[in-house]
Amino acid sequence: MPANSDTSTSITLLLRVQEIEDSEAWARFVERYAPQVFVWCRRHKLQESDAADVTQEVLTKLVRSMRSFAYDSSRGSFRGWLKTVTQNAIRDLIADSRKQGRGAGDSLTAKVLEQICDDTASAELEERITAQYERELLQEAEVRVQVRVKPTTWSAYHMTAVQQKTPADAARALNLPVSEVYVAKSRVIKMLREEVAKLDSSGTSPYVIE
Repeated sequence: MPANSDTSTSITLLLRVQEIEDSEAWARFVERYAPQVFVWCRRHKLQESDAADVTQEVLTKLVRSMRSFAYDSSRGSFRGWLKTVTQNAIRDLIADSRKQGRGAGDSLTAKVLEQICDDTASAELEERITAQYERELLQEAEVRVQVRVKPTTWSAYHMTAVQQKTPADAARALNLPVSEVYVAKSRVIKMLREEVAKLDSSGTSPYVIE
């Protein structure tokens, strides 16, 4: 199945949300990353209403951190930059909550401080956000690679690597020798790895949301 180029915009999108005025980028950012933050909140025992509030605060802090922490490809990968931005957002959220001096009865503040002050919990959130970014990196790479290979080559990769069919089953379905299925899968995986490395090191993508 062809990758959906409309969803493969993560790197450019993450750079675009540095501009708060870009409402489309912000909406797409929330759509993709809010579920990761919300699930993290729920895993750490926040009630649904509190988890929704914390999710909004984390995303807001994340975007503000992006605006003040410019990405520089010469200093490392985009993945490393995203982790640093996430760490900054968490620290800002904790600091702001403490400055506000809300009462002990405020369940949101109490639970935020209880949960995200823990290094393990903070690391888990970084991992969830990075994992989402990595999934979108792969989607972008698939869009770029699919147009460069034959349909049967792509199908052999997709059936074996994504659908988890055996090479023998894929060979029968595609009317190919099993050896060609192995070669096709290996070739596409190699190309995907190369594209992912390029995207992650440059912080740019040709699939820009217009």
